[in-house]
Parts: sequence; C-alpha cells; structure tokens
Amino acid sequence: MAQPGYLGVEPDQAVKPVGLASWSPELVEYEKHAAYGAYVQTPSLGTRAKALTIFGVSMAKLLFKRAIRYEFIPHDTRADKSLGGRVKFAGAAARNLFRGDDRAQRRAATGDQGRLGEHGIHVVTMPADRYDALAAVAQPEFDKLEARRGKSNGQRQFEESRGQASRASQRDLFEIVETTLREAGVFDVASAYLGRKAGLIDVNPQINDTTDTFWRDIFPDAELSTLPPTAYCHRDASGGDLKAIFYMTDVDDRSGPFSYVVGSNRIAISRVDDLICEANDSNGLAGTDANARALFAALPRKLRQKGSFGNDLTPESALGREIGQGLWKVKAGKGSIVLFDTKGIHRGGMVEDGERRVITCVIG
Repeated sequence: MAQPGYLGVEPDQAVKPVGLASWSPELVEYEKHAAYGAYVQTPSLGTRAKALTIFGVSMAKLLFKRAIRYEFIPHDTRADKSLGGRVKFAGAAARNLFRGDDRAQRRAATGDQGRLGEHGIHVVTMPADRYDALAAVAQPEFDKLEARRGKSNGQRQFEESRGQASRASQRDLFEIVETTLREAGVFDVASAYLGRKAGLIDVNPQINDTTDTFWRDIFPDAELSTLPPTAYCHRDASGGDLKAIFYMTDVDDRSGPFSYVVGSNRIAISRVDDLICEANDSNGLAGTDANARALFAALPRKLRQKGSFGNDLTPESALGREIGQGLWKVKAGKGSIVLFDTKGIHRGGMVEDGERRVITCVIG
C-alpha cells in the first residue's frame, strides 16, 4: 500500500483498452507493405542465407540470455570483468537458470495490483518533498549525461540519451529510488503482478530533447512527409521485467510523454513468437533502412516478426486504429512514477518541444 502523500493516476476517459486477443505474425502484412513488398518478392539466395545466419546467431545468444535471465542480473554484476566479478556473474546466472520462468507464477490480485494486471500500467505521484530530495541526489548523474550528450553531433541514437548508474558508485541514488518505490507502493504492486518479491535491478537517468533523432529517422530512403500514428510503438526485447519511470520534469503532450496501449499486456503471444520478435529487435533486422528491410524480408514468413513493429503499421490498418484508441499519453507533472509491463505496447521520448528528464528503473 502507498503511504500518505502518494496519489494514484487513472487513464484518460477517452482511452479504450485494446481488445486484441492474441499476437499473430500476420498482424503486419509485409507482402503488401509499400516499403517491404518488393523485397519480400525478390530476395536472392545470398540474401536469404545472410538473413538466416544473422537470425540464427542472434537467437542462440538470446536463448542463453533468457535461460540465465540476463536482465535480472544487476548492472554492477554484469559489468565487472574481474575474476571475482565473473564468478559472481556465474553464480547469479546459475541461480536464475534453476529458478525458472516467473511468469507462470503470476496470480490474480485485487486493488492496485489488479489494475496493473488489467491495464499493464500503474501511475502514482510522489509528495513534493520526496521529489526534491530525489532530484538533488540525481542531479550529478544528469550533469554527466548532459555533458556526454553534448558531444553527439546529430543522428543521436537512443542509447546516447540514457545513462547507467552503478549501485557501488551511486549508492545514495539507488537508496532514495528504492525508498521512494517502497513508499509509493510500487514494489508491492510489482510483487503481486510478478507473483514473487520484486526488487530494483537497474537505474538509468535519461534526457530527451528535440535533437534526438532515433524516433523520427525511419524509412530514410522513403522521405516520409508524416510519421505513422503508431511510430516507435513497440514491445521490449526483454525477459519479461517491469520498468518504473520517474518524471523529473513536467511532461506535456509535446515534451515526449510516455505512452502505453492500455490492456496490451494481456495480448497472448506464444513463447516462440516472442523470442522471434526479440531476436530481430536485437540483431538489427527490425530496422527500417533499406538494408535492414531487405534482410528482414528475406526471412521465412514465420520469422518476419518484430517487437518494434509500430513504424511498419499503416494508418488504415485495423491494428493501428486499435492502438491509437488505446494509447494513453501519460501527461503528468514532475514527481510522477509510471510502472509498466515492458511486454505491453508502448513508446516514449518523442520530444517535439523542450526537454524531458526521467529516471528509468528495471524492476525484477
């Protein structure tokens, strides 16, 4: 339960939870898509072989990461390349390997936990004094990230906008984030949803502004006059973790509100299809440049799936219309916390005016 001073936020009344029952490789008809159709019809044997090789290597790596639940191993353990660090990593991987997949343990719940289960997203605001304390501790990390971003000269990719805090080096930041998540009831909500005790894995300060290009640079050879309404909508290529986003600045309609398709966490997808999407999102074949599209189109139909599919949806598609009706743009003040299931359809950071600062946390 949230402590006094933390207030829940409900979706906009106009938002309609999606009714999609299941995921299908046919949700995007690449054979008929203007940017993919010609590539689907005319791949050479060499292109087919190259695409399958890329896919096969990435799938092998992905299966290993999923077996050891890689995203649930803290950054400090993943990054420590010393002998002791490697031993610690191996121990964490072995424990995760034998623990199995927690998703089967999720249970029905009531109250706030049930709302996360129903919508895939849970939003709460923190008191002003808690925000002020968090902002003061986080400021040095934003200063370092701002200096690093300043060295980027156009064509900034997503990872250049996000930092990686270390529990060993930024202990105060981890402690105040954990305290806030506990007071806000976020850990209780996440634990009920996951069916086990949830904890903080990673802390990532993030800055987005109008100079970011990762979300608008799609189909570069097509010179789109307008972006698709579902541009940048995606499901994460992750092991089924949750994320919590702290708004450290006020966020309105033009400053990159995090957006979530309400109810999309309940879309049924087979484990095989989910892995196919994750593999293509991690191997570069989910890109929208001409080379990536040619390779993606050369894959067998079953393998032509991606989690980052929003760029490929046309405005007239049924899926695109339903996503548009269910998309909740979380326009909220600084001090808001957005907890969400990363396997639901979402997007964020599409800043058209001003600057957005957030702290994104992995909860596992």
